[in-house]
Amino acid sequence: MILPALIVVGLFTIFPFAEAIYLSLVNYITYKPGEIGSFAGLNNYAGVAGESFFVQSVINTFLFTAVSTAIIAVIGLGIATVLNQRFRGASIVTSVMLVSWAVPPAAAGLMWRFMFQSSGWVNRMLLGLGLVKEPIYFLGAPQVVQILYAVVVQVWQQLPFVVLLLLATMQLVPRSIMDSAEIDGARSLSKFRDIVFPFLKPAILVVAAFEAFLALTTYDLVYSFAGGQFGLISYYTFAEMFTYSNFGYGAALAVILALMSIVVILVILRIVPPNKLYRYSFTGE
Repeated sequence: MILPALIVVGLFTIFPFAEAIYLSLVNYITYKPGEIGSFAGLNNYAGVAGESFFVQSVINTFLFTAVSTAIIAVIGLGIATVLNQRFRGASIVTSVMLVSWAVPPAAAGLMWRFMFQSSGWVNRMLLGLGLVKEPIYFLGAPQVVQILYAVVVQVWQQLPFVVLLLLATMQLVPRSIMDSAEIDGARSLSKFRDIVFPFLKPAILVVAAFEAFLALTTYDLVYSFAGGQFGLISYYTFAEMFTYSNFGYGAALAVILALMSIVVILVILRIVPPNKLYRYSFTGE
């Protein structure tokens, strides 16, 4: 049973990654066919590291990842806590929330781009409420501010998944423990802090890890929203390969992005050891 799984993993994970490493170590510029395949060593890595966009793209990527992951986790936890109260209409709210998750990332980015334009509904609403006297050019804001706008899109698109996962986990908290705490006079805040949150902590970290990977590697949402005006590493990976035809540079950036993802994995495993993640995932303990 293990062999078929290893074949699938090798075919769809190990082989593409090995191919990316190989391409990052050779010259592969399509308009220089005579040099294709010649060994370049670490020259591609040195080349991308020396590009003017590299340092800023790393900062932008980590900023986008950290801010979007933190906001999604915090807001998702808050909304899941409210929906767990089982008030009338909670199921309707949950169903409506799924709409944004069903929208493809590229479509979500383009939709929010239209909404942030000077004639978009965001400006129309601000003008209608009298909060501003003239349209705000959101898409002409400084680079850091535009990244925060893209975070809004990422949060809108990914929040339903996080809410559903945390809500499902909350409903696994033993009711007997909650009833005992209530009999002992524990308040809602105390029950959440001492019972619910410790139970949720592994799930929150799993969600944070997943959302961090997604933010690190996202391309379609950010590109359709900003059109590459502020660059994440994923954008420059695409651009080097398919705009500038330099597959060596593009592969080097892809490997760097993979290493950044591995760093995130190691941080998560440092916070929650693998045995705890396994026990939580399969037993709910």
